[in-house]
Amino acid sequence: MLKKSYYKLLLINLIGILTVSIFFLGCTSIGKFIFGVALGILLSSFLSYKFIRNIIDPIEEITEVTRDIANGMYYNHGLEGNSIDEIKELSFAINSMSYKLKETIEELNDRNAKLEAILKSIANGVIAFDTNEKILLINDAAKRILNIKEKDLIGRHILEVIRNSKLYDFFEDIKRDKNSLTESLELNIFNKYLKVYTSPILHPVSHQNLGFVLIIDDITEMRKLEKIRSEFVANVSHELRTPLTSIRGFVETLRNGAIENPEARDKFLNIIDFESERLTRLINDILTLSEIENVKEGYPVEKIELEKEIEDILYIMEKVAKDKNITLKKELNCRSLVINTNKDRFHQMMINLIDNGIKYTPEGGFVKVKTVEERDKITIEVEDNGIGIPKEKIPRLFERFYRVDKSRSRKLGGTGLGLAIVKHIVESMKGEIFVESEVGKGTKFIIKFKKSDLTKT
Repeated sequence: MLKKSYYKLLLINLIGILTVSIFFLGCTSIGKFIFGVALGILLSSFLSYKFIRNIIDPIEEITEVTRDIANGMYYNHGLEGNSIDEIKELSFAINSMSYKLKETIEELNDRNAKLEAILKSIANGVIAFDTNEKILLINDAAKRILNIKEKDLIGRHILEVIRNSKLYDFFEDIKRDKNSLTESLELNIFNKYLKVYTSPILHPVSHQNLGFVLIIDDITEMRKLEKIRSEFVANVSHELRTPLTSIRGFVETLRNGAIENPEARDKFLNIIDFESERLTRLINDILTLSEIENVKEGYPVEKIELEKEIEDILYIMEKVAKDKNITLKKELNCRSLVINTNKDRFHQMMINLIDNGIKYTPEGGFVKVKTVEERDKITIEVEDNGIGIPKEKIPRLFERFYRVDKSRSRKLGGTGLGLAIVKHIVESMKGEIFVESEVGKGTKFIIKFKKSDLTKT
């Protein structure tokens, strides 16, 4: 193909020679001959310069473009191609290559963006590493689960990032059996229970092992729920067994002749009645707690006037308070405030807190209900001047069946579920509950709601 350029350059020189020859043939003096030679040289030089520039300029442009492509820069404009045929064909080839390269890079970027978006949306941790156990890919979920703060992890050995002997032994087993199917391991690291699955990465054609992918599932919450369920079953069994054993024991005593003794009979029947009532309350509280936990779509709500409902609840609890010589006080500062909530659950929440205050306040004490309406919050406080709660026991106060004083609680007929029910009701209303207490001085339960959560229609 370069012969074409050679012929063109030869043609230019021939034109210059012909020009000299014409002047030479027609001239009669040396001056005209020199002038003809000079003119031929100038014409030949001018045409040669133009021709060479038509070669050099496109080559310089091609060099610049290829340098940009080599540096990873996008190439968005086409080469002009105003040159000799060979350079023009090279320009067209580079244009075609650059456009295809651009399409390929954009396609790869699009795939990478989609892959990154998919990995970010996966709740499980995903780590891919090669046969040398060096990280090829890691998603944000894996970093969060494994408490990894570093950013540049690609190319690092996985045990530099996760230092765990069980995990190392697991990798060694995988390396020894490269063709194994998906394996799993349960680890207890970083105060978390993790289920780890791994599977080899195989080449789609040659089936060569390229590495392994690690999938990490955080099962801490599941283990926690299993533990709660196990403890709940054990506690329920114990709580049910205690009154039932007591009832059966006194029934047997009555059968064995105590029924003939009026004083003993009445005493035993009163105990049986008390234990039966406690058993009924326990079953009702278990059913209530189960219902609150299992309702996913929320309770039906209605408009209620906050202060009116609290006054009605205080009226209901008046007799219980008087029987123990407890004064019920109120300080209501939410005048005419109407909220949207489930009336029955609201009543249950307040009754449990007030009843709890009455139970653990000595005779002559008080239980006070206070409401405060702020700009964007509603606060309800239930305060007593009772026996108080030790600070170290406050964090466990809302656990099911947890009692600060077990013997006193059972004697008062408590089931150990009242405050757990309160917390679940508060959370179902999107609120928060806090406890302030000092032994010998009393306890205050503080419930806070966002006004927008209770007043929106």
